Amino acid sequence: MACSLPCSAQASHPSSSCRSAPPFAKCFVPVSHLQPKRRACVPVSVQAPARPTYETHTELARGLWSEPRVDTQQLISREDLQSLEAELDSGESVKALRRFNDNLRQLPAECWEERLRPVMNELAYNLESFNPAFAAVLLQVQCTIGRSDYVARDGALKALIQPLAGEYGMHNGEAQAKTHRELFSEFYADLMREPLEALLADNPAPAASVAFFECMLADIVGGSGAADPVEKASYALGYNLAIEYLADYEKTWMLDSFRALDARVLAPQGRRLREWLFLEVHAEGEAEHAALGHVAVAGFVPATHVGLLRRAMRDHDRDFAAFYNHLAALLE
Repeated sequence: MACSLPCSAQASHPSSSCRSAPPFAKCFVPVSHLQPKRRACVPVSVQAPARPTYETHTELARGLWSEPRVDTQQLISREDLQSLEAELDSGESVKALRRFNDNLRQLPAECWEERLRPVMNELAYNLESFNPAFAAVLLQVQCTIGRSDYVARDGALKALIQPLAGEYGMHNGEAQAKTHRELFSEFYADLMREPLEALLADNPAPAASVAFFECMLADIVGGSGAADPVEKASYALGYNLAIEYLADYEKTWMLDSFRALDARVLAPQGRRLREWLFLEVHAEGEAEHAALGHVAVAGFVPATHVGLLRRAMRDHDRDFAAFYNHLAALLE
C-alpha cells in the first residue's frame, strides 16, 4: 500500500521533498534500502533494551501449550526466527528511534513545550491505533479455523490476546487497572499542565499517525496479497512480532529520554514530572510482549513462510521508521 503524508509534513525532514520522497510512501523506497545492513551505531546517550532470553520464551511456551503439540508441518526454526529479529536490531526503525530520542533529550529549555506539543498530538493517536492493529492480527489467526492445527492456533491466540488485554488494564490474576489511554492522559496533563482534551481540541488531525495507521491496517488485513488464510495469518504474526520487538526499544528509550529531560529542563523550571506510570508500564512490559509475539510465531508459522515473515517485519520496520523520523523532525 502506498502511504503518504501531506507535503507540509514532509518538508520538515531534511532528506525528503514533496515531489520525490514522501516519508510514508513505501512504493518509493528503493529495494536496496530494504536490505538489512550491519552498520556502526551512531553514539547516543541511550542503551539498547535487554532482549528477552530464549529461556523466557521457553517458560512462556510451557504456559501456553499445556498439552502435546500435534504438528501437521515443520514450523519455522529458532535460528531463522532469531535471524529475522536480528535484522530489526540493525534496521531503519532503530536508527529513527535513536534520532528521535537524541532530539527529545536535547530539547531547548526555552521552547521545549512548543516543539513537543505537536509530537504529543501525534502520539495520542498513534498509541491507540495499535489496538485495532492487534485486533486485526488476532482476526487473521482466528480465521484459519479449519485450515491450521487446532492446538497451534489456540496457543497463538492465547499469546496474542495478552498484550491487547493489557492495553485495557487487564492482567491475569489481577483486578482491572487503568487503561493505557487513561495513563497517557495523566502523563500528558502532568507534562504539559493542561488536559489531553485541550490538545486534541486545539490541534489538527495528526496526519502522520493517521497515515501510519492506515498502512498498518491495510498491510495486516491484506496479508501482502496472500489468498491462503494461513499465509495471511503468518504475515500478520510477523507484522505483530515486529511491532512488539521494536516497541521494546521505543518505550525503554522514551522513558530514559524523559528522565533526562526532566532532570535537565523540567526540574529547574519547577515542573518536575510526577506521573511516570504510563512510561514505566510500557518500558517494563514490552519485553514480555515481544517474547509473546515470538512464541506466537514459533508455534504457528510454517518454515516455508519465512519469506512472508521477513516481508511483514520489513514492512513495519520501514513505516515505523518513517513515522519516527517525522516525529524527530518536529523536535528539530
